[in-house]
Amino acid sequence: MQGVMRTTQDLGLMVHGVRTRHQLTQAELATRLGVSQRYLSELETGKPKVLNAKLLSVLDQLGVELIYREVQE
Repeated sequence: MQGVMRTTQDLGLMVHGVRTRHQLTQAELATRLGVSQRYLSELETGKPKVLNAKLLSVLDQLGVELIYREVQE
C-alpha cells in the first residue's frame, strides 16, 4: 500500500487500512503503540488532537509531499 497524505483524513485512512489488513482491533493496536484506543479512533477518523492539519497545509504550500509506503515484513 502506498499513497500521498495531504490531509489528516488521508493519514487516518492509511492507519485504518494497515490496521485492518493486519487484522487488529483498535484496542489491540493502541496497546501495541502505547496510546489510548480513543486517540487511535480520532487518528483514524482524521481528527487527532496531536497532529495539526495546518502542518499538512504548510507542507503542501512548500511543495513538500508526504508519501507513505507500507514496509513488508
